[in-house]
Amino acid sequence: MTKVSIVGGGNAGVFTALYIAWYGRDLNLEVDLIHNPKMPPEEVGQATLLFPPHILWEALGFDWYNNPIKATFKSGILYEGWGKVNDKVFHPFNASNMAMHFCPIKMQSYILNSGIFKVTEDDVDPKDVDADYVFDCRGKPKDLSNYNELINPLNSVILSRKMGRNFELNYTRCVATPHGWTFIIPNHDSVSYGYLYNNKITSKEEAENNMIEMFDVEVTKHNQFNNYVAKDIIVDDRIFLNGNRLFFIEPLESTALQSYLEIAESIIKNIKDPKIKNINNYFQQYVKKIQNFILWHYQFGSKYDTPFWEYARSLKFIDPTFDSIIRDCKNSSWYKIHRFVEDHSRDYGLWTPYTLKIWYDGMMKRVPIK
Repeated sequence: MTKVSIVGGGNAGVFTALYIAWYGRDLNLEVDLIHNPKMPPEEVGQATLLFPPHILWEALGFDWYNNPIKATFKSGILYEGWGKVNDKVFHPFNASNMAMHFCPIKMQSYILNSGIFKVTEDDVDPKDVDADYVFDCRGKPKDLSNYNELINPLNSVILSRKMGRNFELNYTRCVATPHGWTFIIPNHDSVSYGYLYNNKITSKEEAENNMIEMFDVEVTKHNQFNNYVAKDIIVDDRIFLNGNRLFFIEPLESTALQSYLEIAESIIKNIKDPKIKNINNYFQQYVKKIQNFILWHYQFGSKYDTPFWEYARSLKFIDPTFDSIIRDCKNSSWYKIHRFVEDHSRDYGLWTPYTLKIWYDGMMKRVPIK
């Protein structure tokens, strides 16, 4: 039997363990998760793409009636104030396959107590773990010397929370501001706000005042962050990085959990293959596509002509594959776009041509939204 250990009990750790334990159950794997219970989970509400709710349903029997984590529907993403053509652009998700908003504390407790894998409470270094393979999911590294910087215009966030549920809000709001943008996520008992900006362009005081003025909230926390990716996903031949230990990029598009699961999938399917070391090349391209897709959003600007948006629009990327897919999206009917979606021949990383065309049309054509 092959022993696989996951170190870290945050979102990346619990979902990596869940994926490996469930989808690797025919691979003769012994899976355990080791976490330090003294590490505080994140309090701000978070959002997913489509795969995380699916694995919760398949592995743990989660549904919207049996909802112990009190997650809320995410029917899509509403972009407000992005671009110069429309005030609002809505990206809907397929009605038969919903994403979710969730509280990390409840989510992590739910998966840790599921019984689908062994759980050990301890504070350990992955190098000292007695296992054939180890996933290091301990969160953001303190030393970034073995990491490369990702291109992105943001490096700071102000967090806030309004108590009380907004029952009409069943989607994530991404609201452009003069200094960046703000996510608004509905939770079961509150609404989470995250005002993102660049502290080299906007002072903390200016950002805070603008957040209060626009959203009528009380500031609870300030965070500064880097956008980065590890130079190598594999450490010492048997340790694989995942989660924020592997990479971090701002939360536009809610890519985090979906990425953690796809990384775990790629590794576990090839873990005994001598060519597993080649996965780093695949992964670097995977993260670059996330970087590029997010940067593309900023290329269209916003309703604000400010130093931040001028800087954000100046950040360019070169990817002929992306350019080719966008040309197809611009010139294709929705009928043809749906054919692309079915065979995945023109996907760009996590995104199908359907998503790309919704954003392009929303930025370039007048789209009525009620």
